[in-house]
Amino acid sequence: MRPLKPTPPQSATRLSLQATLDQVVAAEAHSNERNFAYVRAVVLFISSVLDVAVFLFPQPLMGEDYIPPTVMIISLCASMFALGLVKVLQRPLSLRRLRQWQLIIPVFDSLLLCAFITNIWKVLGETQPLILTNIAAFCCLIAISGGIRLNRRAAWLTTLLSLANFTYAAYLFQVDIAIALFATITIFGTGFLGMWMGGIVRRHIKNESGRVLIERFLPRTVVETAFESPLNLLQQPKKCDVTVVVADLRSFTQYSEHLDPQAVLDFLNRYQGLLATIVEQHGGWVDKFMGDGMLAVFGAPEPLENHAEKALTAAIAMAWEVKQMSPLAMGIGIHSGQVVAGCLGSVQHLEFTVIGDTVNVASRIEALTKTLGYPLLVSRTTQELITSKTLTSVGFQTIRGRVEKLELFTLG
Repeated sequence: MRPLKPTPPQSATRLSLQATLDQVVAAEAHSNERNFAYVRAVVLFISSVLDVAVFLFPQPLMGEDYIPPTVMIISLCASMFALGLVKVLQRPLSLRRLRQWQLIIPVFDSLLLCAFITNIWKVLGETQPLILTNIAAFCCLIAISGGIRLNRRAAWLTTLLSLANFTYAAYLFQVDIAIALFATITIFGTGFLGMWMGGIVRRHIKNESGRVLIERFLPRTVVETAFESPLNLLQQPKKCDVTVVVADLRSFTQYSEHLDPQAVLDFLNRYQGLLATIVEQHGGWVDKFMGDGMLAVFGAPEPLENHAEKALTAAIAMAWEVKQMSPLAMGIGIHSGQVVAGCLGSVQHLEFTVIGDTVNVASRIEALTKTLGYPLLVSRTTQELITSKTLTSVGFQTIRGRVEKLELFTLG
């Protein structure tokens, strides 16, 4: 026999799962940052309109004879930058790249605010000291923006930058120490609130990550029930008409006894991942892996149209793909019938599975592929449900544990 093809190490599987979880985190963080970019752009656009109006009509709006254009210019530049951020964040970003932007954006916001404070002080510092309340509001806005970022460093950074900007403004406007301390505490509280909100968002993302991970092991409908209505998992198991596929590698035990255990584990990871992917693509789910064996179900817990057709198509795809990666032949047995789907076990440990004679018969049919010499065998019950492919009868065969013989079919 030819040797097993090189396979990625076991850590590759863990890395793949981690990459999936990171994608969930990146998607949520990206959505939050993009939404905040829209808010920033709208706020700065309105601010620019007001600054232009103040520059053009200083007397009726501010009671001043002349307003320098610097505030208006800074406001317009900030609006342009905000629109640029919206455009950047509309494109997909990796988690690493996004976190870089989550540090860059607060720094730039802080620099803009610092320039705004300086110009406002020069223009209106003496005549309009109440403008400091607007500055405090902007500082609070920057502080709380850290809450929408799934990065504690970014949350702390926005809070510290906000405090630094208000301290600078308080120094320029010569604010009383008591008032400055009160405003500083308010800004810090706003930043802390943002960090607390960020914690809520991170917990939400962990829940979503857990959902993604669990979907690797259970049907999607079962996972949704577990997260949305956990007690419904304990409801009465229901009967389903399904097609069961049982697959097994031939002589794997004998072949693997001379291989390094790590090589065996790496191969099984790749082999099982391949089968699970094919089953899922065709609308089924893997009930369990048994070493080099697999039991897949099509049509439970939710009904699946043409479950026999899809099961056979998946089986053919599995046989072809495994032939490309493994020196060992694979036997596949397919049988259709009724099963009971539900959770079994105790409160401490529950397992979602299907039970019934259909599962046992499919397993017995798979065992006959070795003795009869056919890589794939299909029961008459399944054959009667298939119209897209022509199957050839291999005769009536004795099924272990059953009195009556069962007619089996294979690909023509």
